[in-house]
Amino acid sequence: MGVLKRKLKASTLMETLVATSIIIIVFVVSSLILNKTFKNVVYNDTFGVQNRMEELQYFYNNKQIQLPYAEDYKEYTITLEKESRTQISYLVIEGKHKKTTKVITIESINEQQ
Repeated sequence: MGVLKRKLKASTLMETLVATSIIIIVFVVSSLILNKTFKNVVYNDTFGVQNRMEELQYFYNNKQIQLPYAEDYKEYTITLEKESRTQISYLVIEGKHKKTTKVITIESINEQQ
């Protein structure tokens, strides 16, 4: 069995500190990017309010609610109104966010005349 005669070059304390600081900087930047991305995903998620608006449209079409109708759903105020344009009656469902200016609108031809 042979003895290792090669010498390994050791790193200095300064090289170790620089490498460690670079790794820490990469992790901090990546965590900030991920945090911002997840915040935007949560902020822009409107699936729940759109689902509730479609539920209300279904309830109106099946004569379970009367117009005009308004309700609060989480951070949104949802209103249902009838609007007439050129001999055609439309059902306009609008969800307005209470804190921001975000507005979600669903328009459909009013099936009830």
